[in-house]
Amino acid sequence: MDDRVLPFFYNPMWTRFGDGVDTTSYFYDASEPVNYYWNIFDQVLIRPELANRFDTTKLEILRDAGPISLVSGNGRPDRRVGSDHLPIRFEVEF
Repeated sequence: MDDRVLPFFYNPMWTRFGDGVDTTSYFYDASEPVNYYWNIFDQVLIRPELANRFDTTKLEILRDAGPISLVSGNGRPDRRVGSDHLPIRFEVEF
């Protein structure tokens, strides 16, 4: 974060989404004319006053839980072992 004044909540997930690295947490394959497949429904929202205490390097979409993979062979969330969404881990310094 820089020193900009943020009048609304800060969503660090959008930064990751734009970087294209480890950014999506939910795969949805619909039979619709427009289908984006990967989505970022899972969000982290931070109050503007806490934005400078949020370490974006510690924001991560988890693909495993210790030795257990949360994704199937095709890289999509594996509902049999977890959920249809991948969990998010982050830290805020208080």
